[in-house]
Amino acid sequence: MEDKIEVLGTSMDCLTAKETMLRTMQFMENDSVDTIEIMTMDSLMNNRDDEIWREQIKEFKLTLPGEPEILKAADVHDKIKLKETENRVFLKMFMKYLQKNQKRIYLLADTEEEIIRAENAIRRYNRGIRLSGHACLHPDDNREEEVVNDINGTETDCVLSVLSSPYQESFISRYRTLLNTKLWFGCGPMLSRSYDDRMLLHQIKHFFRKTMFRRQVEKQQKEK
Repeated sequence: MEDKIEVLGTSMDCLTAKETMLRTMQFMENDSVDTIEIMTMDSLMNNRDDEIWREQIKEFKLTLPGEPEILKAADVHDKIKLKETENRVFLKMFMKYLQKNQKRIYLLADTEEEIIRAENAIRRYNRGIRLSGHACLHPDDNREEEVVNDINGTETDCVLSVLSSPYQESFISRYRTLLNTKLWFGCGPMLSRSYDDRMLLHQIKHFFRKTMFRRQVEKQQKEK
């Protein structure tokens, strides 16, 4: 039976990178659209009081902690899982799988700038990954059905989303049954974060994020 953790009211799967990759490969063989989400501290903090968002998260086949601080908040001390999460091992394995098996991915982001950042990050992971298309989506644009039709017309194997939360979860919750693809992979900011980590400004921001996250977790534990 798979390991589960719960942090700030959100349940997540606590698996090794190899276990997660095996599940993902099974998903890619299914006929229906399966869904994976990589969770961040920001998503957990910003949406902790959003009941609709938490219900949408429950629909995902796999919800993965994307930062070691999330594991630590759930009292997970497994060194392998902590190190794999910190080094984003599963994400690297998945990118290699996409390239090796010549899978086609469609990229979704909030802005053109985020599209460019995501495409650059994908190339850093593996230059051989095949992009079937991309689109910018915003809740106020009324382009959702147009984008769904575009995805369905490209023979895409995986939709890779770096949309902001909670819009990312809302979109796939409403359109999952209409997408003609194998997998929806919601990775948000985690796709490019490996390359942002080296920037001093990002390191400072991350320090404050960790501090705020610990405080919210401690507050919830006291309330219980």
